[in-house]
Amino acid sequence: MGAALVLAALAAQWVVEPIQPMAIARAVHQAALVGDGRLLVIGGCAANSCDSLQSSNEFYDIAQRRFRPGPAMRIARVSHSIAPLPDGGLLVVGGWSGRGATASTEIFDARASAFVAGPAMAVPRLDAAVVALGSGRVLVAGGASALNQPVASAEIYDVAAKRFAPAAPLTVPRNSFAAVRLADGRVLLAGGLRAKGTPIASAEVFDPRSGRFTAVAGMSSARYKHAAVLLRDGRVLVIGGSAGGDERQQLASTELFDPKTNTFSPGPQLLEARYKIPSSAVVLADGSVMIAGGAGDVEVWRPGARGFERAAGSLGAAWQFGTATALPSGEVLVLGGYDQAITPTRKAWLVRRQ
Repeated sequence: MGAALVLAALAAQWVVEPIQPMAIARAVHQAALVGDGRLLVIGGCAANSCDSLQSSNEFYDIAQRRFRPGPAMRIARVSHSIAPLPDGGLLVVGGWSGRGATASTEIFDARASAFVAGPAMAVPRLDAAVVALGSGRVLVAGGASALNQPVASAEIYDVAAKRFAPAAPLTVPRNSFAAVRLADGRVLLAGGLRAKGTPIASAEVFDPRSGRFTAVAGMSSARYKHAAVLLRDGRVLVIGGSAGGDERQQLASTELFDPKTNTFSPGPQLLEARYKIPSSAVVLADGSVMIAGGAGDVEVWRPGARGFERAAGSLGAAWQFGTATALPSGEVLVLGGYDQAITPTRKAWLVRRQ
């Protein structure tokens, strides 16, 4: 079989299918499984230029394949961050509240199916990294301040005590970066903006044992508004983003971080340059990586393959700041995002094996 036929056969393993849309158009939202056969879609913006913020949420019922109304948050949020809690709930942190970055947090109580007020952070922040560390602690790091300037501060949320405590600062201020918890318990922070219009290639790791951030070797390219996922072999794949000027320098390159050496090396090339994709990449059950956002097509990479492969079907537009979530069924649910005119969509898709 020729190379072209092999690639066509592999691409045909996955297909993109439109499904019932969400009740409300959303972009820059969050989505997470809540452990009871449902996925919770949280906040975001719903109007042109992302001017209308949402406190409303909705559930996707995996078995019924339909959306249902969910409990509202206490305040509307966009560019917020979430992390799973040990009891199956979610911690919702910061974001833009319409007047600026907020220090407020909320907790989704899965048993009561309701949001309750959480403790306030010391620093208002949006677009922060929020990473569950295990042992009932959650790291909140970086992000942008009320003046939309990158910050270097970090905090630790103690689940049992229900309060935040200050942590050591990052080595550099950064927002629009990617953060991934490594298999050894450390957290990798890569790229982002050090100041408005100043993308960086630097990276650092947070060690929960010492409570400190340490700089590591940087990436080959500065990038922000990119994605990063933990691979089965313990490495991290950093995907796409922009090297500057937003869409003018979108990247099709990826990089691989090796936690054994704390260094980056070139990764597989995307078929399409993509950015504004922080929640658009997922790792599948077989260890493959799917990216479904920032371009009209969906791509899949199998570790060991030279490059990404295109799935059959299309999202119809280069939806940005949408979400992709791997479901227990083996399918991937892709939700919302906005187009080049910054108009959010209600659209939803399932990407499944044929």
